[in-house]
Amino acid sequence: MTDIEEIKKKIYQIAAITDRGQRLNKLIAPMYQEKSKEMEKLIKSLESFNTEVTKEKLSGEWELIYSTVELFRSSPFFLAIEKALNDEFKSNLFFKLHQLQVGSFGLSTIGRIAQNIDFEKKEFISTFDTIIFGLTTIPILGWFKLLPTFGGRVITLADDLILENNVLKMNLQKTKVSKVDGLNKIPIFSKLLMDRWYPVKEVWGKLPWNKEIPSCEVLVIYLDKEIRIMKDLYGSVFIYIRPTISLLNS
Repeated sequence: MTDIEEIKKKIYQIAAITDRGQRLNKLIAPMYQEKSKEMEKLIKSLESFNTEVTKEKLSGEWELIYSTVELFRSSPFFLAIEKALNDEFKSNLFFKLHQLQVGSFGLSTIGRIAQNIDFEKKEFISTFDTIIFGLTTIPILGWFKLLPTFGGRVITLADDLILENNVLKMNLQKTKVSKVDGLNKIPIFSKLLMDRWYPVKEVWGKLPWNKEIPSCEVLVIYLDKEIRIMKDLYGSVFIYIRPTISLLNS
């Protein structure tokens, strides 16, 4: 086994035992902090190999396996918000409040997160599955579910995609929530709001505090045929791998 393969094996192990890095998020559970330092060293080791970043190697589908921040921040929608806030402290505060809002009491959790990169169409599609009421029981008193499980797939489309000096740049275009096989649609909400595109770019421009179009950029710090490591504007790390089964079109 080569040095690179050994490093990647250890990265996969840490990603698995830390729940995609979320057990290292101090807001959720300040545990296993030694694993955070170990992951930093592993990533720096991979960076030292300095592999070539090309459109061909970037193209196709990827799945998020590790993040040093909240998982949803890998989406171009939230990356654009981060850029618009133009302040690391404000960004972190905003996203922590958002995490508390949607994840309180464990009512909402994030499932699979995927991205599809298409340079021919100049499009970047990001998806994440959200699961609501996954576990709603009364401990000791009973083991039946009080509420059924609902959810959906949040899809965000960015266009004008370019690769420049190992940086992926794109403009946020639109977003929607669609059905996920195996999950019930959210009552009432699904009929009114699901399965239709919302023109984020158009709405964004009408807000008085937004001076520019919604855009974002992420740096590719390592890339090979099976793993991609990215950094956002303030150095947060996102690690992706090639999925074994494609689910973007399901």
